[in-house]
Amino acid sequence: MQTMTLDGIIERIKSANGVSDFKITECVEHSYQLFFVHGKLETVRCCESEETQISVYVDHDGKRGNASFSLSGNMSEEALDKKLKQAIDNALMIFDEPYSLPSDETSDVCIESNLSSLEPKEAAARAAKAVLEANVYDDCDINALEVFVTKHILHIVNSRGVDKRQTKHSLSLEAIPTCNGESESVELFETYTLAELDEEWIKKEISARIEDVRARLVAKKPTQKIDCPVILNAYELKELFETLVADCNFATHYSNTNLFNVGDAMQSAPKGDRLNISMKPLVKGSPASSNFDGDGCGLVGRQIVKDGKVAAGFGSFRFAQYLGEIPTGVLPCIDVGAGETEIKDMLAKPHLELVYLSGLQVDLLSDYIGGEIRLAYYFDGERRVPVTGVAMSGKLSEALNTLTLSKERAVLGDYSGPAKISLEGMNIF
Repeated sequence: MQTMTLDGIIERIKSANGVSDFKITECVEHSYQLFFVHGKLETVRCCESEETQISVYVDHDGKRGNASFSLSGNMSEEALDKKLKQAIDNALMIFDEPYSLPSDETSDVCIESNLSSLEPKEAAARAAKAVLEANVYDDCDINALEVFVTKHILHIVNSRGVDKRQTKHSLSLEAIPTCNGESESVELFETYTLAELDEEWIKKEISARIEDVRARLVAKKPTQKIDCPVILNAYELKELFETLVADCNFATHYSNTNLFNVGDAMQSAPKGDRLNISMKPLVKGSPASSNFDGDGCGLVGRQIVKDGKVAAGFGSFRFAQYLGEIPTGVLPCIDVGAGETEIKDMLAKPHLELVYLSGLQVDLLSDYIGGEIRLAYYFDGERRVPVTGVAMSGKLSEALNTLTLSKERAVLGDYSGPAKISLEGMNIF
């Protein structure tokens, strides 16, 4: 059976009765994959995948509905027509306020990455070597390691003249560092998605995680109550700032589920560093970077928090229309301004540095921040010891007023900002 071309698909959509607008999203991935067990290469795999999603928009009764479906590679014209009719019927059951789609935008870009100039086989081998060389202990091991080097191609076409293509590359690592004690073994599951191959960073990161798994083997529950500042690392900071910026999203404001409006203070009485947060389309080293969002809307960066106060909102083409705002698109990267305190100075004072949590819990509406701590390092001013079996909780509004931001920066997923942040007033129990 002959595969339908994009032009052929568009013609079938245009001929369907009732379609007011449409969007076609094509995602193609080429992936080179390595699988190791106890440091031995077991499997090499090359994978290619292609997914096409069609979204139809139907104007009816003064409202707009939409529905989407996936298109298989060998779908016949008759099967496509049947899917279109079902999507149109589904869209007629949606009663959203009218909105338009992005229009008359075209581009074909490749996001900068050193992976684009490397053969996938070479990049994967170098990344794997960096991981496996990070272990220097006889009683520790990288139980399993998976390495994926992937080329992502995203193509969006709509009925209003949008035709955009973007190519980017990623390196994904899944590793299980393990440490064997006299009576038990402890392991951690680590996963990273990176936009660049940085062997020194990989080796340093995996080395630190091996030290953590060794520490977890001997970590104890404190016998006395701990009362000191808490230090968060990039994993927890990613969760914290994802929650904060979500409150500034146009969709959140439209649904009246936001806490802050423009001009409100996220830090009501800052005693420490003031927050400056921007949403950006591109951040070097961030795999979330993109030139356009899922609607094909070109992305425009915007500072949303300035000196602790909400300065602006951001969001999609649709919800910007609802609020009468200028659309930025769904910006993917969170960029937080750094502070002036060096990490060595932050770590020189008594603190509890969190390494592994069951998940940082952040709730703006209930003014809560907390979580169960599975591994942390407690420094009392003289000794640094690993601890476990404790939890923390506090008022988010009070914690935000006490922030100390590190001068050094980190990039993790969609987060770019201080590598460490210290906050005070947490109840550790």
